[in-house]
Amino acid sequence: MRSESSFEIDGDLIVIDAIVAGPTGHDRAQLVLDTGAALTTLVPEIAEAVGYTAADRVARSVVRTAVAEECGYIVSVSQLTAIGFVVPDVHVNVADLGHGIDGVLGMNFLSHFNFEIRPT
Repeated sequence: MRSESSFEIDGDLIVIDAIVAGPTGHDRAQLVLDTGAALTTLVPEIAEAVGYTAADRVARSVVRTAVAEECGYIVSVSQLTAIGFVVPDVHVNVADLGHGIDGVLGMNFLSHFNFEIRPT
């Protein structure tokens, strides 16, 4: 199946609209497409809005950046919808990323697809 999806470019970042579903509902999120991220990451506010807390974790995590180290946790969200596709049972890292973003769409989601990115 072939599908095309548009995206916004915000500065140097590709921003994707997503919907995260959990035990208490669903919430919209704007995720930065990041082919360098192994796991999709959400900020705690989005995870908590759909019903996930550290008590639901399947593992602890640490996000390392050039300037900081942020402790977090990994949960399995019911489903994640982005770029026109729904993927069930996606592991996501939950950590505070700062920079005003809701998270990153990582390779554990993207690897389900044969994709190409062509900015206009």
